[in-house]
Amino acid sequence: MATSENRNLTLSVKDFGPIYSAEVELRPLTVFVGPSNTGKSYLAILIYALHKFFNSRSRKRPPYFYSSNTNLLDAFALSEDLPIGISEENIRRLVGEANEIVSQVNDKTSAILPSEIASLIRALFSHLLPGDDLAYEIMRCFGIDETRRLIRHGSKESAKIAISPEAGYNHGSLYKFNIQKKIFTASIPDTAPLQIEKDVIEKYVQFITKIQQFEPDYPSSDDPIFFQKRWIDSLFSGDIISYFFAPVSQPAYYLPADRTGIMHANKVVVGSLIQRASRAGLQPEQALLSGVITDFLEQLIGLGDLSSRGKRLNENLTQRLEKEILSGSIRNEKSETGYPVFSYHPTGWKEDMPLMNTSSMVSELAPVVLYLRHVVSPGEVLIIEEPESHLHPGMQVEFIRHLAAAVRSGIRIIITTHSEWVLEELANLVRLSELSESDRKGIGGADYALSPDQVGTWLFEPKKRPKGSIVKEIPLDVDYGGFRSDYDDVAIGTHNDWATISNRIEES
Repeated sequence: MATSENRNLTLSVKDFGPIYSAEVELRPLTVFVGPSNTGKSYLAILIYALHKFFNSRSRKRPPYFYSSNTNLLDAFALSEDLPIGISEENIRRLVGEANEIVSQVNDKTSAILPSEIASLIRALFSHLLPGDDLAYEIMRCFGIDETRRLIRHGSKESAKIAISPEAGYNHGSLYKFNIQKKIFTASIPDTAPLQIEKDVIEKYVQFITKIQQFEPDYPSSDDPIFFQKRWIDSLFSGDIISYFFAPVSQPAYYLPADRTGIMHANKVVVGSLIQRASRAGLQPEQALLSGVITDFLEQLIGLGDLSSRGKRLNENLTQRLEKEILSGSIRNEKSETGYPVFSYHPTGWKEDMPLMNTSSMVSELAPVVLYLRHVVSPGEVLIIEEPESHLHPGMQVEFIRHLAAAVRSGIRIIITTHSEWVLEELANLVRLSELSESDRKGIGGADYALSPDQVGTWLFEPKKRPKGSIVKEIPLDVDYGGFRSDYDDVAIGTHNDWATISNRIEES
């Protein structure tokens, strides 16, 4: 059974940016393909913004869902606004119902929470998730100052975002966000039962049972709502709420398409500029830089505190990438001013080269190496725009294999791409999984096979009416020999043009 952190989620959008409609299941490796200006990066930035908002470790505002110190009863008039009275007697009854659920399901089955608990979660969620805060984070990441800019041009209504916690969730969306010109609302639909796995229910029952054991130490006369407080705490500091938010609560990192130029320019960007550059919603001026870029800059500057003796993650992954593709190592040292200094040490050389003097391939892959080595841990999300940039087709194939190795190690990856070579190699890696390990010997990429449920490829297809892209999954076509995208149409078109030109030359 997948852990709550590693569950897939399904993201649906309507009339969002250039996208007319999309329903995308985010898998361990998710690939966005299609023509330019169809919304690939737009959807990737939205995913990043959701992770930034729901991840309590990365948020600059107080986390709503993981703080056990928040006096929720003071913030929310539970006795008046909740659908049930939260008396000690009701708590004991609900714990009994949870115990009954545990006894009825097996280890691989999810269960529906009792309606009273589900109603409480919905009410608290609606109170603790102000739409304005999420709107602020989304606008910050896009670098815009009005929610209307998120709505598809030509749409008379609003943009809609919905999240389901996993593939096969057959009760509709769990969270819904509605973006209007001046209003951003968030809710858990009343029609959606809250499904949860048995092990999470068991932890919740154990927590509540411990709370009940405190009764002699906390008589009701001293604190008449003691049990209510502890019960609410158990929901928001324990596994019940974190289970539902887990797919979007993991840290995410975004490597933009222009990352090479940003890396070379990092020395001229001061910390105060970064803090001021990404302002949206609450500031009158247009953002100077998008939040995606300012976050990238902040993280680059933070690498100045990580010398060769600093935090090192995924060392085997990065060493293999450096050896097999870069033929050298990427280094970062802290300068006297506190900024990081990035360099490249070619294999066999005695001295380093400044990164800005290296080939475009080395400069392009350097941020990936640094993030894998110092920033991204298994279970977290790495979003890479156009990983094929500045890479020879052969190197594109090799790099995709290394990204597959990162996925196999537990890192979740989202990429946008225009490369047919990327798609063809991904198809080979998925097809390889059908062979036993012994039968894979001698085949390129034999060590990087991915199962079909680990890879999702999504085509952004432009439409004229209604104007906007429709996003649909590209299945692996065994007869065709890969993921059938629109890129082969370009090859067919140029080949046909060649044939036409050749025929006319012969005729003349």
